[in-house]
Amino acid sequence: MIRSVQLICAECGESFVPQDGVLYYKDNYINNTVKEAKFICPACIKKWHDKWQIKNAEFSEVDYVMIVTIELEDGTVYEDLDCTPMDGYVVAGVDIPPEAQKKLYEFYHAWDMERKRDVLKYCNFKDEFMRTSFSCETYGGEKYEDVAFRVNIKGIMETAVPVPDYILKQIIDAYSIYELQNRE
Repeated sequence: MIRSVQLICAECGESFVPQDGVLYYKDNYINNTVKEAKFICPACIKKWHDKWQIKNAEFSEVDYVMIVTIELEDGTVYEDLDCTPMDGYVVAGVDIPPEAQKKLYEFYHAWDMERKRDVLKYCNFKDEFMRTSFSCETYGGEKYEDVAFRVNIKGIMETAVPVPDYILKQIIDAYSIYELQNRE
């Protein structure tokens, strides 16, 4: 038996016909039948896309949970949304169009690079006769190549060239791990 279905938008309540062969619906894993699906009309999808013009986004991390506050061009602010950045998108606790998720990722990437600017990207040690040295680089692009160092009697690391304290602390931690690995 052939049947027909009248599509009613779950947002505006109007009946509609899909455009360009695409039918939008709200995902709900609890739904068991097509009857329970919440379809969205093309006009509401367009409004949704138009609304999600991101003006600014501020990220933070609290207890290993990534949080974002999003400000849209229309002045709407979504505060403290849980989010997950992955593969060039940021997925948040609200429905956001894919284009806006990509734009959000641009804000995330800039924030992440700023936060990691002073963090070591890599650190390699080289032991030679009567000389130990390191080469390292931060995410911000600071590089130190083949810098000789020693640990004095007081346990303080001395380097052949000046190295900022925030990098030196990370090198000390990395060197402690390096020494432990070489003992085994």
